[in-house]
Amino acid sequence: MSSWFSVRLTPRAGSLAAASAGLAAAGVAIESIIGSPESEDGLTHLAVADGDVQRAVAALKAAGIAIEADEQNAPDGGGDSGLIGALLRGPRS
Repeated sequence: MSSWFSVRLTPRAGSLAAASAGLAAAGVAIESIIGSPESEDGLTHLAVADGDVQRAVAALKAAGIAIEADEQNAPDGGGDSGLIGALLRGPRS
């Protein structure tokens, strides 16, 4: 399983690369990504393996990248409501 969390990237060239490099240096693979770091708010949703969440959060914080913690998208992998939960559950029948 994957755990999702959100990061707030600055709207400048290389911000997504910096996040990816920080995760790579910690040995964490990005399993999925939703969002655009060049969007107005820079909010980007990332998924990593469940066992890598804490290491990913620590690596991103060390790189100076803000982690967004909210009820829908907690860095501990909690919650399945909100946008990410809806995407993971799929369309309603």
